Amino acid sequence: MAARARSDDAWADLFLSAALEPGRWDAALKAMAAATGSQHGQLIGFGPGATAFNWISDIDESVVTQSAAIDVGKPDLNFRVAADRLPDRPEIVYEAHYNIARQTLRGDDYLDLCADFDIFDGCQTRLIANEDVMIGLALLRTSGDGRTEQEDRDLFARIAGHARSAVRLQRAIEQQGFALIAGTFEAMDRACWLVDATGRVGGMTPRAESLLSAGRIRLSDGWLASERPEESRAILRSIRAVVDPPLSVADPVMLPGEGDGVGILLEFFPLPARPWALPFAPRAIVVARIGAPTDRQAQVLIRSFRLTPAEADIAIRLAAGQSRRDIAAARGVSVETLKVQLRSIYEKTGCGRESQLVRMVGLIGG
Repeated sequence: MAARARSDDAWADLFLSAALEPGRWDAALKAMAAATGSQHGQLIGFGPGATAFNWISDIDESVVTQSAAIDVGKPDLNFRVAADRLPDRPEIVYEAHYNIARQTLRGDDYLDLCADFDIFDGCQTRLIANEDVMIGLALLRTSGDGRTEQEDRDLFARIAGHARSAVRLQRAIEQQGFALIAGTFEAMDRACWLVDATGRVGGMTPRAESLLSAGRIRLSDGWLASERPEESRAILRSIRAVVDPPLSVADPVMLPGEGDGVGILLEFFPLPARPWALPFAPRAIVVARIGAPTDRQAQVLIRSFRLTPAEADIAIRLAAGQSRRDIAAARGVSVETLKVQLRSIYEKTGCGRESQLVRMVGLIGG
Protein backbone atom coordinates (compact mmCIF):
# COMPACT_ATOMS: atom_id res chain seq x y z
CA MET A 1 0.00 0.00 0.00
CA ALA A 2 2.91 2.35 0.70
CA ALA A 3 4.12 2.01 -2.90
CA ARG A 4 0.60 2.60 -4.24
CA ALA A 5 0.33 5.74 -2.11
CA ARG A 6 3.55 7.23 -3.50
CA SER A 7 2.99 10.90 -4.37
CA ASP A 8 3.22 12.34 -7.87
CA ASP A 9 6.36 14.18 -6.81
CA ALA A 10 7.93 10.91 -5.71
CA TRP A 11 7.06 9.22 -9.02
CA ALA A 12 8.42 12.23 -10.91
CA ASP A 13 11.71 12.04 -8.99
CA LEU A 14 11.99 8.30 -9.60
CA PHE A 15 11.59 8.56 -13.38
CA LEU A 16 13.64 11.76 -13.61
CA SER A 17 16.49 9.82 -12.00
CA ALA A 18 16.08 7.11 -14.66
CA ALA A 19 16.37 9.66 -17.46
CA LEU A 20 19.50 11.21 -15.97
CA GLU A 21 21.06 7.89 -14.96
CA PRO A 22 19.59 5.31 -17.37
CA GLY A 23 20.79 2.39 -15.25
CA ARG A 24 17.96 3.30 -12.88
CA TRP A 25 15.21 2.38 -15.34
CA ASP A 26 15.07 -1.12 -13.87
CA ALA A 27 14.35 0.26 -10.40
CA ALA A 28 11.63 2.53 -11.79
CA LEU A 29 9.96 -0.33 -13.65
CA LYS A 30 10.12 -2.55 -10.54
CA ALA A 31 8.52 0.18 -8.41
CA MET A 32 5.73 0.64 -10.96
CA ALA A 33 5.05 -3.10 -11.03
CA ALA A 34 4.99 -3.37 -7.23
CA ALA A 35 2.67 -0.38 -6.85
CA THR A 36 0.12 -1.88 -9.25
CA GLY A 37 0.30 -5.43 -7.92
CA SER A 38 2.02 -6.68 -11.08
CA GLN A 39 4.94 -9.02 -11.46
CA HIS A 40 6.72 -7.11 -14.21
CA GLY A 41 7.09 -3.60 -15.60
CA GLN A 42 8.09 -3.15 -19.24
CA LEU A 43 9.50 -0.38 -21.39
CA ILE A 44 9.68 -1.40 -25.05
CA GLY A 45 10.63 0.37 -28.26
CA PHE A 46 9.93 -0.63 -31.84
CA GLY A 47 11.89 0.79 -34.74
CA PRO A 48 12.12 0.11 -38.47
CA GLY A 49 12.38 -3.63 -39.02
CA ALA A 50 13.43 -4.56 -35.51
CA THR A 51 12.76 -4.18 -31.82
CA ALA A 52 14.94 -1.30 -30.67
CA PHE A 53 14.89 -2.45 -27.04
CA ASN A 54 12.81 -4.50 -24.61
CA TRP A 55 13.34 -3.89 -20.89
CA ILE A 56 11.32 -6.06 -18.49
CA SER A 57 11.84 -6.07 -14.73
CA ASP A 58 12.23 -9.27 -12.69
CA ILE A 59 12.04 -11.75 -15.56
CA ASP A 60 14.28 -14.40 -17.09
CA GLU A 61 16.44 -12.59 -19.67
CA SER A 62 15.75 -15.32 -22.23
CA VAL A 63 12.35 -13.73 -22.83
CA VAL A 64 14.06 -10.96 -24.81
CA THR A 65 15.91 -13.44 -27.03
CA GLN A 66 12.78 -15.48 -27.63
CA SER A 67 10.75 -12.34 -28.35
CA ALA A 68 13.25 -11.21 -30.98
CA ALA A 69 13.19 -14.67 -32.58
CA ILE A 70 9.45 -14.49 -33.30
CA ASP A 71 9.34 -10.81 -34.32
CA VAL A 72 7.02 -9.52 -31.60
CA GLY A 73 6.52 -6.25 -33.45
CA LYS A 74 4.02 -7.82 -35.87
CA PRO A 75 0.34 -7.30 -35.01
CA ASP A 76 -0.67 -10.62 -36.57
CA LEU A 77 1.59 -12.45 -34.10
CA ASN A 78 1.51 -10.28 -30.97
CA PHE A 79 -1.93 -9.56 -29.49
CA ARG A 80 -0.53 -6.62 -27.50
CA VAL A 81 0.59 -4.89 -30.72
CA ALA A 82 -2.71 -5.80 -32.39
CA ALA A 83 -4.70 -4.40 -29.45
CA ASP A 84 -2.77 -1.14 -29.71
CA ARG A 85 -4.07 -0.77 -33.28
CA LEU A 86 -7.74 -1.42 -32.60
CA PRO A 87 -10.22 1.27 -33.76
CA ASP A 88 -11.07 3.77 -31.02
CA ARG A 89 -8.16 2.52 -28.94
CA PRO A 90 -8.22 4.13 -25.47
CA GLU A 91 -5.15 5.65 -23.86
CA ILE A 92 -4.77 2.58 -21.64
CA VAL A 93 -5.14 -0.74 -23.45
CA TYR A 94 -5.82 -3.76 -21.23
CA GLU A 95 -7.14 -7.33 -21.09
CA ALA A 96 -10.53 -6.62 -22.67
CA HIS A 97 -8.72 -5.35 -25.77
CA TYR A 98 -6.29 -8.29 -25.69
CA ASN A 99 -9.24 -10.69 -25.90
CA ILE A 100 -10.44 -9.02 -29.10
CA ALA A 101 -6.96 -8.87 -30.62
CA ARG A 102 -6.23 -12.58 -30.01
CA GLN A 103 -8.95 -13.47 -32.51
CA THR A 104 -6.93 -11.87 -35.33
CA LEU A 105 -3.63 -13.73 -34.82
CA ARG A 106 -2.27 -15.97 -37.56
CA GLY A 107 0.02 -17.98 -35.27
CA ASP A 108 0.52 -19.13 -31.69
CA ASP A 109 4.21 -18.22 -31.25
CA TYR A 110 3.57 -15.19 -29.03
CA LEU A 111 0.80 -16.99 -27.15
CA ASP A 112 3.25 -19.81 -26.41
CA LEU A 113 5.82 -17.29 -25.17
CA CYS A 114 3.23 -15.71 -22.85
CA ALA A 115 2.36 -19.15 -21.52
CA ASP A 116 6.03 -20.02 -20.94
CA PHE A 117 6.63 -16.84 -18.92
CA ASP A 118 3.10 -16.49 -17.49
CA ILE A 119 2.53 -12.96 -18.84
CA PHE A 120 -0.89 -13.11 -20.54
CA ASP A 121 -2.48 -10.21 -18.62
CA GLY A 122 -1.67 -6.56 -17.98
CA CYS A 123 -2.12 -3.17 -19.59
CA GLN A 124 -0.12 -0.77 -21.73
CA THR A 125 0.10 2.73 -23.20
CA ARG A 126 2.14 4.64 -25.75
CA LEU A 127 4.76 7.09 -24.52
CA ILE A 128 6.08 8.19 -27.94
CA ALA A 129 4.67 7.21 -31.33
CA ASN A 130 5.70 8.50 -34.76
CA GLU A 131 6.64 7.03 -38.13
CA ASP A 132 10.14 6.08 -36.94
CA VAL A 133 9.69 4.65 -33.47
CA MET A 134 7.10 3.68 -30.91
CA ILE A 135 8.01 3.52 -27.23
CA GLY A 136 5.48 1.91 -24.94
CA LEU A 137 5.07 1.30 -21.22
CA ALA A 138 3.34 -1.82 -19.91
CA LEU A 139 2.45 -3.97 -16.95
CA LEU A 140 2.90 -7.72 -17.46
CA ARG A 141 0.85 -9.75 -14.98
CA THR A 142 0.98 -13.41 -14.04
CA SER A 143 -1.96 -15.71 -13.37
CA GLY A 144 -1.28 -15.12 -9.67
CA ASP A 145 -1.55 -11.34 -10.12
CA GLY A 146 -4.86 -11.68 -11.93
CA ARG A 147 -6.31 -9.23 -14.42
CA THR A 148 -5.95 -5.51 -13.86
CA GLU A 149 -8.67 -3.61 -12.00
CA GLN A 150 -9.70 -0.04 -12.77
CA GLU A 151 -7.72 1.14 -9.75
CA ASP A 152 -4.57 -0.48 -11.15
CA ARG A 153 -5.09 1.10 -14.55
CA ASP A 154 -5.74 4.55 -13.07
CA LEU A 155 -2.49 4.40 -11.13
CA PHE A 156 -0.65 3.08 -14.19
CA ALA A 157 -1.96 6.05 -16.20
CA ARG A 158 -0.61 8.48 -13.58
CA ILE A 159 2.79 6.78 -13.58
CA ALA A 160 2.88 6.72 -17.38
CA GLY A 161 2.76 10.51 -17.47
CA HIS A 162 6.00 10.65 -15.48
CA ALA A 163 7.58 7.92 -17.61
CA ARG A 164 6.70 9.87 -20.75
CA SER A 165 8.41 12.98 -19.38
CA ALA A 166 11.48 10.90 -18.53
CA VAL A 167 11.68 9.40 -22.02
CA ARG A 168 11.44 12.85 -23.59
CA LEU A 169 14.19 14.13 -21.32
CA GLN A 170 16.46 11.19 -22.09
CA ARG A 171 15.81 11.67 -25.80
CA ALA A 172 16.92 15.31 -25.53
CA ILE A 173 20.06 14.29 -23.65
CA GLU A 174 20.93 11.51 -26.10
CA GLN A 175 20.45 13.76 -29.10
CA GLN A 176 23.05 16.10 -27.65
CA GLY A 177 25.53 13.31 -28.29
CA PHE A 178 25.36 14.07 -32.01
CA ALA A 179 26.75 17.55 -31.47
CA LEU A 180 29.46 16.31 -29.11
CA ILE A 181 30.73 13.56 -31.43
CA ALA A 182 30.44 15.74 -34.53
CA GLY A 183 32.59 18.34 -32.76
CA THR A 184 35.28 15.73 -32.16
CA PHE A 185 35.38 14.77 -35.84
CA GLU A 186 35.34 18.41 -36.91
CA ALA A 187 38.80 18.76 -35.43
CA MET A 188 39.91 15.85 -37.65
CA ASP A 189 38.58 17.55 -40.81
CA ARG A 190 36.66 14.43 -41.85
CA ALA A 191 33.39 14.18 -43.74
CA CYS A 192 31.29 12.21 -41.25
CA TRP A 193 27.59 11.68 -40.64
CA LEU A 194 26.17 10.35 -37.38
CA VAL A 195 23.03 8.22 -37.62
CA ASP A 196 20.56 7.09 -34.97
CA ALA A 197 18.81 3.74 -34.52
CA THR A 198 16.29 4.56 -37.27
CA GLY A 199 19.12 5.11 -39.75
CA ARG A 200 18.50 8.83 -40.04
CA VAL A 201 21.27 11.42 -39.89
CA GLY A 202 21.29 13.29 -36.58
CA GLY A 203 24.51 15.25 -36.97
CA MET A 204 27.37 15.89 -39.35
CA THR A 205 30.69 17.65 -39.62
CA PRO A 206 31.13 20.85 -41.66
CA ARG A 207 33.01 18.92 -44.33
CA ALA A 208 30.11 16.47 -44.62
CA GLU A 209 27.70 19.38 -44.94
CA SER A 210 29.81 20.80 -47.75
CA LEU A 211 29.75 17.45 -49.49
CA LEU A 212 25.95 17.46 -49.37
CA SER A 213 25.86 20.89 -50.97
CA ALA A 214 27.94 19.54 -53.88
CA GLY A 215 25.01 17.32 -54.80
CA ARG A 216 26.65 13.87 -55.23
CA ILE A 217 25.20 12.83 -51.86
CA ARG A 218 22.00 14.22 -50.39
CA LEU A 219 19.60 13.81 -47.51
CA SER A 220 16.22 12.34 -48.37
CA ASP A 221 13.83 12.74 -45.44
CA GLY A 222 16.83 12.45 -43.12
CA TRP A 223 18.45 9.44 -44.82
CA LEU A 224 21.69 9.55 -46.77
CA ALA A 225 21.00 8.97 -50.44
CA SER A 226 22.51 9.33 -53.89
CA GLU A 227 21.14 10.69 -57.13
CA ARG A 228 21.21 7.09 -58.38
CA PRO A 229 18.58 4.71 -56.91
CA GLU A 230 20.88 1.67 -56.88
CA GLU A 231 23.47 3.60 -54.88
CA SER A 232 20.81 4.83 -52.45
CA ARG A 233 19.71 1.23 -51.85
CA ALA A 234 23.31 0.17 -51.22
CA ILE A 235 23.79 3.02 -48.72
CA LEU A 236 20.61 2.05 -46.87
CA ARG A 237 21.63 -1.64 -46.71
CA SER A 238 24.99 -0.75 -45.19
CA ILE A 239 23.45 1.65 -42.65
CA ARG A 240 20.91 -1.00 -41.58
CA ALA A 241 23.80 -3.47 -41.11
CA VAL A 242 25.45 -1.24 -38.50
CA VAL A 243 22.34 -0.06 -36.61
CA ASP A 244 20.03 -3.11 -36.61
CA PRO A 245 20.80 -5.93 -34.16
CA PRO A 246 22.61 -8.21 -34.55
CA LEU A 247 25.16 -5.77 -35.95
CA SER A 248 27.16 -6.99 -38.94
CA VAL A 249 30.01 -5.80 -41.11
CA ALA A 250 28.76 -3.28 -43.64
CA ASP A 251 30.05 -3.21 -47.20
CA PRO A 252 31.58 0.10 -48.28
CA VAL A 253 29.66 1.94 -51.00
CA MET A 254 31.50 3.38 -53.99
CA LEU A 255 30.14 6.46 -55.72
CA PRO A 256 32.26 6.74 -58.88
CA GLY A 257 33.55 10.09 -60.05
CA GLU A 258 34.40 11.29 -63.52
CA GLY A 259 36.60 9.05 -65.65
CA ASP A 260 38.72 6.68 -63.60
CA GLY A 261 38.70 8.81 -60.47
CA VAL A 262 37.38 7.67 -57.13
CA GLY A 263 34.45 9.97 -56.45
CA ILE A 264 33.41 9.06 -52.92
CA LEU A 265 33.96 5.92 -50.89
CA LEU A 266 31.49 5.61 -47.98
CA GLU A 267 32.35 3.42 -45.00
CA PHE A 268 30.02 2.49 -42.15
CA PHE A 269 31.00 1.84 -38.52
CA PRO A 270 28.79 1.01 -35.50
CA LEU A 271 29.34 2.93 -32.28
CA PRO A 272 29.69 1.02 -28.99
CA ALA A 273 26.28 0.11 -27.61
CA ARG A 274 25.36 1.63 -24.25
CA PRO A 275 23.09 -0.25 -21.86
CA TRP A 276 19.72 1.39 -21.17
CA ALA A 277 20.06 3.69 -24.20
CA LEU A 278 16.92 4.77 -26.04
CA PRO A 279 16.96 4.78 -29.87
CA PHE A 280 17.81 8.50 -30.08
CA ALA A 281 21.54 8.34 -29.36
CA PRO A 282 24.16 8.16 -32.14
CA ARG A 283 24.43 4.51 -33.22
CA ALA A 284 26.81 4.59 -36.18
CA ILE A 285 29.20 6.78 -38.16
CA VAL A 286 29.38 7.08 -41.93
CA VAL A 287 32.79 8.29 -43.15
CA ALA A 288 33.40 9.59 -46.68
CA ARG A 289 36.78 9.27 -48.34
CA ILE A 290 37.06 11.61 -51.28
CA GLY A 291 39.47 11.92 -54.17
CA ALA A 292 41.05 10.19 -57.11
CA PRO A 293 43.47 7.24 -56.90
CA THR A 294 47.07 8.31 -56.65
CA ASP A 295 50.46 6.95 -57.59
CA ARG A 296 50.96 6.44 -53.86
CA GLN A 297 48.17 3.88 -53.77
CA ALA A 298 49.67 1.94 -56.65
CA GLN A 299 53.14 2.03 -55.12
CA VAL A 300 51.88 0.89 -51.70
CA LEU A 301 50.01 -2.03 -53.29
CA ILE A 302 53.04 -3.05 -55.32
CA ARG A 303 55.53 -2.68 -52.45
CA SER A 304 53.43 -4.04 -49.57
CA PHE A 305 51.56 -6.88 -51.28
CA ARG A 306 53.87 -7.67 -54.21
CA LEU A 307 51.14 -6.89 -56.71
CA THR A 308 52.22 -6.43 -60.30
CA PRO A 309 51.56 -2.99 -61.81
CA ALA A 310 48.66 -4.53 -63.75
CA GLU A 311 47.16 -6.02 -60.57
CA ALA A 312 47.55 -2.71 -58.72
CA ASP A 313 45.74 -0.93 -61.56
CA ILE A 314 42.87 -3.45 -61.39
CA ALA A 315 42.53 -3.01 -57.60
CA ILE A 316 42.45 0.78 -57.95
CA ARG A 317 39.88 0.62 -60.73
CA LEU A 318 37.64 -1.58 -58.56
CA ALA A 319 37.94 0.96 -55.74
CA ALA A 320 36.92 3.65 -58.23
CA GLY A 321 33.63 1.85 -58.75
CA GLN A 322 34.30 0.48 -62.22
CA SER A 323 32.57 -2.76 -63.14
CA ARG A 324 34.57 -5.86 -63.98
CA ARG A 325 33.39 -5.68 -67.58
CA ASP A 326 34.55 -2.05 -67.90
CA ILE A 327 37.90 -2.85 -66.31
CA ALA A 328 38.44 -5.76 -68.70
CA ALA A 329 37.60 -3.55 -71.68
CA ALA A 330 39.89 -0.74 -70.48
CA ARG A 331 42.79 -3.17 -70.05
CA GLY A 332 42.11 -5.05 -73.27
CA VAL A 333 41.62 -8.47 -71.64
CA SER A 334 38.73 -10.89 -71.42
CA VAL A 335 36.48 -11.06 -68.37
CA GLU A 336 37.81 -14.59 -67.72
CA THR A 337 41.40 -13.32 -67.73
CA LEU A 338 40.37 -10.58 -65.30
CA LYS A 339 38.90 -13.22 -62.96
CA VAL A 340 42.25 -15.01 -62.88
CA GLN A 341 44.05 -11.74 -62.08
CA LEU A 342 41.55 -10.98 -59.32
CA ARG A 343 42.15 -14.37 -57.69
CA SER A 344 45.86 -13.55 -57.61
CA ILE A 345 45.10 -10.10 -56.07
CA TYR A 346 42.89 -11.65 -53.37
CA GLU A 347 45.53 -14.26 -52.53
CA LYS A 348 48.33 -11.70 -52.26
CA THR A 349 46.34 -9.16 -50.21
CA GLY A 350 44.50 -11.69 -48.01
CA CYS A 351 41.15 -10.23 -49.00
CA GLY A 352 38.26 -12.65 -49.14
CA ARG A 353 35.90 -10.56 -51.24
CA GLU A 354 35.71 -7.47 -53.39
CA SER A 355 34.34 -5.18 -50.64
CA GLN A 356 37.38 -5.95 -48.44
CA LEU A 357 39.72 -5.08 -51.28
CA VAL A 358 37.87 -1.83 -51.94
CA ARG A 359 38.06 -0.88 -48.27
CA MET A 360 41.80 -1.62 -48.16
CA VAL A 361 42.51 0.52 -51.22
CA GLY A 362 40.36 3.29 -49.73
CA LEU A 363 42.33 3.20 -46.48
CA ILE A 364 45.59 3.49 -48.40
CA GLY A 365 44.21 6.60 -50.06
CA GLY A 366 42.86 8.03 -46.80
